[in-house]
Amino acid sequence: MSYIERIAQSCRTQELAREELAYYARHILLPGIGLEGQRKLKSARVLVVGAGGLGCPALQALAGAGVGRLTIVDADTVDASNLARQWLHRYDQCGSNKAHSAATALRQMNPHIEVSARATMLAEDNAHALIGAHDIVLDATDDLNVRYCIDRACAELDKPWIHAALYRESAQLTVFWAAYGSSFHQLYPEPSAAPSCSGAGMLGASSSVVGNLQTLECIKLIVGQSDPALGQVGVFDSRRLSWQFFRLPDVTLPPRWGPPPEKSHGSSVSAEQLQQAISVGEPIELLDIRDGAAYQAGSLDGARHYPAERILEAGLPESGEPMQLLICEEGLVSAMLVDALAGRASAKLAYLRGGLHGWRHLVG
Repeated sequence: MSYIERIAQSCRTQELAREELAYYARHILLPGIGLEGQRKLKSARVLVVGAGGLGCPALQALAGAGVGRLTIVDADTVDASNLARQWLHRYDQCGSNKAHSAATALRQMNPHIEVSARATMLAEDNAHALIGAHDIVLDATDDLNVRYCIDRACAELDKPWIHAALYRESAQLTVFWAAYGSSFHQLYPEPSAAPSCSGAGMLGASSSVVGNLQTLECIKLIVGQSDPALGQVGVFDSRRLSWQFFRLPDVTLPPRWGPPPEKSHGSSVSAEQLQQAISVGEPIELLDIRDGAAYQAGSLDGARHYPAERILEAGLPESGEPMQLLICEEGLVSAMLVDALAGRASAKLAYLRGGLHGWRHLVG
């Protein structure tokens, strides 16, 4: 079973607690993430190799995104010279193992995920076991031998991995997946003599940019709503704030596999049903969950403005009516919220099918 299929199946059993809905509110409201995408992120298992200049920002972003299981491998210890760019570590952790130091910070940042640390470095004797237990590998090491090791193990286990490398004011970023024609060995058939960042100097802000971009590629691979930079090698120049790209030959993109989005299990009310209910005076609390500007531009008569992000962060308002009806522009966000809040409302909860767009079409 591919990791894509495993995540797609596993996410169906994932439930997001009230605290998680609040934590991930801004992600859930994104069309490219939504409730299903957040469940996929919770189901995902990501191995991060290195907790240094790339690993720290990438780990922070992965934890903030809600990746359910993070494993950090790094045999190095925190040094004072690391602290200017490796922002998960602190002065009082100098001399501590980097993997454990980073894991401590991430658990404090997001208590809803599982974080484990291995005070070792990925090598031939542990690569298969570590990589095999995860869906995706994020390369945050500056060790060339480790990169070749990741490449071999991922090819044998059919796993994608996200590569980045830093050198002074420049960086390189791409996604490898041997099954689709993209590998580190293809890019570098012979080992390179490029120095590590420890010997060449590094600006912390540059490493943060690239580490966060690695996380964006990881999220693409997990959620599956857009194509990853598979076989597309980007070279970043921080002095000019410019990117140059070139493609590896004969690379194909993986399918955006996954079951179709689930239909809402919550109650819905059509525009015609709402019109009839209003005409007979049926008690319904109308909650317009769009942003303030959209609400001010026009809504249903009597609708109360209660934006979607407030619902995710604080829950639904108490209601004296037997039904609360969520209203958005087209019915998509309100349907997602009804699913997310199933069983948590003080009144019967439903959404307006087709949203205000459908209502306007009906009433003219």
